[in-house]
Amino acid sequence: MKKLTFIISSILTGTLSTSVVLASDWFPDTPLQASYSALVEGNAMLAWQELQLSLSQNTIQEHYWRPVKQAVLTETQCGRQLTSTASIAAEISLSIIRKGNATNQGYQVKLSAEKVSQPIELQLFDADSRQLLTATIPTPTKEYHEFESNELLNEPKAGLYQLSINGTYYPLLISSFESKSWLQPSTDRAFESLLISPPDQTVSCSPATASWQWLDNQYNLLERPSLMALNPVTIANNKQYHAQLPEGLPAKAEWLSAVVSQYEYQGRIKVEYVQRLSLPVSGIETYR
Repeated sequence: MKKLTFIISSILTGTLSTSVVLASDWFPDTPLQASYSALVEGNAMLAWQELQLSLSQNTIQEHYWRPVKQAVLTETQCGRQLTSTASIAAEISLSIIRKGNATNQGYQVKLSAEKVSQPIELQLFDADSRQLLTATIPTPTKEYHEFESNELLNEPKAGLYQLSINGTYYPLLISSFESKSWLQPSTDRAFESLLISPPDQTVSCSPATASWQWLDNQYNLLERPSLMALNPVTIANNKQYHAQLPEGLPAKAEWLSAVVSQYEYQGRIKVEYVQRLSLPVSGIETYR
């Protein structure tokens, strides 16, 4: 039993030695058994396929399947090696966004495409098979296009999503933010500085990035985003940082957004998780 516990724990933490050999029947008879076995055998692609199949047939709480997903990403160059035989006529990105200001919060889902080599129609369905958005690019183009869902009051549910590209379905395993706020006002004086709590980095994936964005009254980006200068602080042994507000104020700027983002790949599709906090320039200037 101790050996079995060690091996399962090693799978979930990504520390399993390649010298370990284990028969599949050593694992508990659960919907995730096949994924565990494939990971032990060093077949991350099969583990990923089995995980998708399990989630399409069973209701599994995220805290059980999320470590399996992380282990697969670790073994596949952050998911880049999870390619299928089907090609995609564009570079596609999916963003799950939590956004708000000092008083309220909401969610949104965004699809973006560029280097489109043929007309494409996109449809995104969530874990409950509800359509979140649909979009069409009628002609080939190298330009960047993005499409946003309606405002969502609740966080998009974690689970197995389906992205249809010209009728071909690509399953995507979407995680939640785990109720963790990556950025928040550090004091009651909300516009003086922010506290940044970046998400944990998945091995083989890039670390999260934190940046500032100046926006006009229509929320159009005024200039290129700038990386935050972060000052580390220690709070309850967690990695957290203070971010002082940027200097200067671009003409026509009405909002300043703080953005923390993290991304992974699921085959040819980039999946990004974004948290954004927008502050009105009028409030910022009060505390300068």
